[in-house]
Amino acid sequence: MNDIDIKNELRQSQDEINDLNDVEEVDLSINNDSFAIYPNAEVRVEKAQFSILHLQVLCRKRKELILNPDFQRNNVWKPRQESELIESILMGIPIPLMYLFEGRNGKRQVVDGRQRITAILNFLEGKFKLCNLRILTGLNGAYFQDLDPKLQGVFEDYQLFFYIIQPPTPERVKYDIFDRVNRGGTSLNKQEMRNALYRGRCTQMLSELCGSIAFLNATGRSINKTRMKDQYVVLRAIAFMMYFRGVFENMPSLQYRGDIDDFLARFMVYINEEVSEDILNQYARLFIHSMSVGFDLLGEDGFRFEGNKVRRPINMPLFESLAYLFSFCPADMDNRSRSWLLGQIDQVKSFFDRSNYFTGNIDSTTSVAFRFDHINNIVKELR
Repeated sequence: MNDIDIKNELRQSQDEINDLNDVEEVDLSINNDSFAIYPNAEVRVEKAQFSILHLQVLCRKRKELILNPDFQRNNVWKPRQESELIESILMGIPIPLMYLFEGRNGKRQVVDGRQRITAILNFLEGKFKLCNLRILTGLNGAYFQDLDPKLQGVFEDYQLFFYIIQPPTPERVKYDIFDRVNRGGTSLNKQEMRNALYRGRCTQMLSELCGSIAFLNATGRSINKTRMKDQYVVLRAIAFMMYFRGVFENMPSLQYRGDIDDFLARFMVYINEEVSEDILNQYARLFIHSMSVGFDLLGEDGFRFEGNKVRRPINMPLFESLAYLFSFCPADMDNRSRSWLLGQIDQVKSFFDRSNYFTGNIDSTTSVAFRFDHINNIVKELR
């Protein structure tokens, strides 16, 4: 029986929270502090315009403009919407501005406008015919190649306007811009936004780890994939695992300052662009090892606090704390070590449950330090 307990998702609408509460089980208690303000941040925004023909070159030939399939994934246009857009273009009616993010490698991602661009390119490439046109009715049933050559030229030369968010705009500012742009109709939650913004080795790793038998066994398959809740839980766990094991010790940009969204964004950029393949593989294997040890020691309910005849949900800060602890545990502990460790886990879980650091404001620097300091005390004795 599903018993998800998701509370206080920062800056999500109440409708989205209600939607998440109906699905599966994992306690995603989130920091309720307001977003930090960046008075000195450099936000670079460039205006640009491309013809439709040049847009096709950028997307298909040069591959400098990336149409991310995860954007607006639940809002696929119908043929009538696509046809009305093409009709507007053929009539010379301006269509709204679109937003792009430019990476340090020069490639650009579509933030807002993917469906418009997709419809435009699909029509140009003969992938659908016009239908249900109310003004240019004579074009109903026509593919691009059926248009008069002059009208084809009008379509190819039509100018599209863009705002391009460029480096060195901070990741947190980019994240907020993405949030504002997509708040209107897509209702993406934070992990879906991260998945769209930072696609690459990190999102691939998260997908593989969430599908691993070790993770599924250790969580009793109880963390639903809907809305990427499983990827959010794993992302947090592996980011804190690397952080507290000292991978970022000499990297000021990756220090944790109480803003979980900013930390995770910078972590994903690091994984995508800077971390070596060896370290990436090492920590992916370490996470799998941690899940295997956790399941062996505690079974599928190890990441839950004890309930009074009630099966409580998986607690996210408990999950990331124990995942970190298990990363230090050998797979073949002797009975004495195993018995000692189980006693330590039982005590610390009971202590954590009585504290105020595992619900509500779980992402403050105080809360994070509290749980990992106590886990590190066990790690020291374990060694």
